[in-house]
Amino acid sequence: MKHIVTLLLIATASLHAANVEDWLKNGLLHPDLLASVRDELALTEDQQTKLNAQLTEARQKAEPLEQAVKEQQKALNHLLNDSTTSTEAASTQLTKLLEAEAAVKQLQLRTLIGVRDVLTPEQLGKAKKLGPPKMAAAKGASESAVMAKANQLRAAVEGLGVPPTEAMKARGAEIEALIKSGDLATADKAVDKLMEESHFKELEAEADKVDFAKFEPGNTDIETLKQRFEDVKTAGQEIISLPLLRELLQAKEAFEAAKDAQDADRVGRILTYVEGKLKK
Repeated sequence: MKHIVTLLLIATASLHAANVEDWLKNGLLHPDLLASVRDELALTEDQQTKLNAQLTEARQKAEPLEQAVKEQQKALNHLLNDSTTSTEAASTQLTKLLEAEAAVKQLQLRTLIGVRDVLTPEQLGKAKKLGPPKMAAAKGASESAVMAKANQLRAAVEGLGVPPTEAMKARGAEIEALIKSGDLATADKAVDKLMEESHFKELEAEADKVDFAKFEPGNTDIETLKQRFEDVKTAGQEIISLPLLRELLQAKEAFEAAKDAQDADRVGRILTYVEGKLKK
């Protein structure tokens, strides 16, 4: 039975796209709900084996499908950040993203129906009756803890005085979807991972003052500078590190001042600094 519980919790990492909540309201069972009443259901060995097989297969299939969604989303973000992107190009990429998301939803639906069909009508009725109260009780405490950490991150970003990057928005949306789906264990791990990768705790230390004069200006042709600026602007949307984002705020302020002064040499030096930071 322990193996089933483990697989149930792991499999839910792939069961968080839109529509899942509606499906759960219309008769399907979330794996976490099934795990919450496992003792009361008294599953047979055959049922345990079938659940193990279904959820293991779902987890294996979900990984490449979820990766495809992330890649297509990243490609769309890149196009949207490019001011030269045409409507047709963006629309084509959006279609690719929707197709990737549809594949995930198909897997989700098949898995949830498969989980439901393992149970007898009596077990299904018992799970629907006993599961929601247990899930609600567990969700209340766990969701508060997850949201508390998520709000810490949100406050840290807001404290910098800049909008979150596209990468931050994407990670935040993933965590929000996990919370809404009831997969709080995975959501909690995702928040912890984001806090680690964002170097949240390092914000406590003061940022060093940057001397942009020590960097080479590089090519300071006006058109080249414009392209360099667009390149770092696009790359900056992939930033997760909060201390790095704070450092680049210094560069942004210095860049605006140099731009107003029409100091191409200083603009080039600032861009060189930013380019180096974004390559690390």
